[in-house]
Amino acid sequence: MHWTLAGNLAETLGALEEAAAAGAEGCVCTELALTGFHRRMPAQLDALALGDAQDRLRAACARLGLAAVVGLPTVGEGGAVFNSHLYVDAAGRELGRVHKRGLTPSEASFFAPGGPRGWMRIGSLLATSVLCREMLDGAELLPELQAALPAGPDAARPRVIFWPSYVGETDAGQTALCEAYRAGAAALARGLGAWVLQSNWPVSLNAPGQLGFGASVVIAPDGSRLATLPRDAAALSVVALDAG
Repeated sequence: MHWTLAGNLAETLGALEEAAAAGAEGCVCTELALTGFHRRMPAQLDALALGDAQDRLRAACARLGLAAVVGLPTVGEGGAVFNSHLYVDAAGRELGRVHKRGLTPSEASFFAPGGPRGWMRIGSLLATSVLCREMLDGAELLPELQAALPAGPDAARPRVIFWPSYVGETDAGQTALCEAYRAGAAALARGLGAWVLQSNWPVSLNAPGQLGFGASVVIAPDGSRLATLPRDAAALSVVALDAG
């Protein structure tokens, strides 16, 4: 994580390059990946700079033939700001955005809550996003996402829940909370027959001495945890999804 939009954009574009070089068809990035998630983030809500960053992101996807799902703030009508996950296909086209609805109290003092949650067709996948602490909101999200599942040929696509986040096991309380997040992710995976791919920030700029971040998980549709990425270190993992 970097303090500036320019620094985070460069980091994100570098991750896309690495993912493409590793043979990936898509790349999922963290919560508020383009700005960083830190106390100076509100100062980066420059519409022209954010628009240029998104143009460069889409151009990179088109050049690499790589889909991407990337966290960023969205400025809506009336100046409302959403914590969003942006979907871009391998041709560089924006497919849509998921806006975080389950905000923490501190987030709610700045961000507006998002609306209903559905699924997007990206590459060969049927995908949605559950942002950070929303993994505790399964009782609300599960029936909503079940009802939104498409019928017909699209029903056979592998289902994926992208989980961008910024959580750390910095003390006993936070460790217990992270386990609750993972339990919620496993329950949602089972309930929807979906893979869960987490992308968690590996560092905190607001509290640089704290440890316990990163450790993103890969959860299979049966709820089992198949992989955990390194803790307190940036990492890239390539996951091959099986429709069966």
